[in-house]
Amino acid sequence: MFGALNDIRMADIFTALNALFGFLGIYFVFIDLRIAAMFLFISVIMDGVDGAVARIELSLLGKDLDSLADIISFGILPSMMLFRIAESWVYYSVAGLFLICGMIRLARFNVLSIKDAFVGFPITASALVIALMVYIESPEPFICFTAFFLSFFMISNLRYVKIRDKILLFVSGVVLISTLFISDSAYIMLGMTLLYLASPFPGEVKRWIERRKEKKLHLKLE
Repeated sequence: MFGALNDIRMADIFTALNALFGFLGIYFVFIDLRIAAMFLFISVIMDGVDGAVARIELSLLGKDLDSLADIISFGILPSMMLFRIAESWVYYSVAGLFLICGMIRLARFNVLSIKDAFVGFPITASALVIALMVYIESPEPFICFTAFFLSFFMISNLRYVKIRDKILLFVSGVVLISTLFISDSAYIMLGMTLLYLASPFPGEVKRWIERRKEKKLHLKLE
């Protein structure tokens, strides 16, 4: 009778928890923004766990179910945070832009088959940056400014390496979990996430220099 339940795997349960905590975060946006941010942190943890479990046991529904959960936790929730701190129409516009770019980012991820890298800054990391800034009570204009640029990073062609190193993932998880209990850990997590945001640029600069050299060489040969 409930045939779809036969396709549910362990990873899908964590995906559902990701969506559930995101939903709770949306509720708390209008009560306490810091609690809403904490629910987003928990959603990030659930998203990480479901990815790890999915590598062990594949799910028929996994990819699409994960995107549906992500749009709740990492699309709608951070956009609602931006909406909540809004002081003018600019904030509302950025909130809408972030949501739409996040949707495009998730849709593109589902149609691309690149195993070793993400194309565009992941929506999970983008939402985490916004939530961390809200959590440490950064100035509202600065949060809005950051969200504006993150929107375009999500739909960019920049390649972000998929982190597979277990030690690095473990450390990131510990720091994020500690953020729930030690507020100052948020600064460490924010720094780590921003380093990841900047990670493609050294390679991009190197390729740009190489292209310049090739172009100059080509002109000399002509």
